[in-house]
Amino acid sequence: MGEGCNLAGSMVVNRVAGNFHFALTHEEHATLMAVYKDREALNVSHNIHAISFGDQYPSLVNPLDGKVQALSGGSGFFQYYLKIVPTIYEPLRGPPVHTNQYSYNELFRTTREVDKMPAVYFHYEISPIMAKVTEGRRSLSSFLTGLCAIVGGVFTVAGMCDACIFRLTRQGGSRAK
Repeated sequence: MGEGCNLAGSMVVNRVAGNFHFALTHEEHATLMAVYKDREALNVSHNIHAISFGDQYPSLVNPLDGKVQALSGGSGFFQYYLKIVPTIYEPLRGPPVHTNQYSYNELFRTTREVDKMPAVYFHYEISPIMAKVTEGRRSLSSFLTGLCAIVGGVFTVAGMCDACIFRLTRQGGSRAK
């Protein structure tokens, strides 16, 4: 991907659905059309290095981080639909972290399909349900109970396999006589 704008920043938004976008204003349309002649010449390829909605915690995955959308010809209208879930992360040690996780869907349409100037839109909706992620360790008694269950299961399956093999070899030996 060639050179272009490198945008970084942060913003505070109300806890209601909304959007933010990277697009031309109406005043810039005439100037750009005088230079490029056709909106298909405006390339909105982009690389999302990082996007998050709050503080990070160790196992948090932001699915749009590292997302690359490269257009080889023509131009289009990218839309990302983000579902933001408020999250409380409780580490073993330290204070809880109040942050957000998100999932997304994306939609791309050419500028001819939507009859709009090329742009990249992020539509977000905040979930009314909160997720709680808690770090924890299993107690020794829970670990030992799980270990005994695994060992018991292995012995049970081994005993069933041994019984089947014994019966099959006994039946095979009685037919040969």
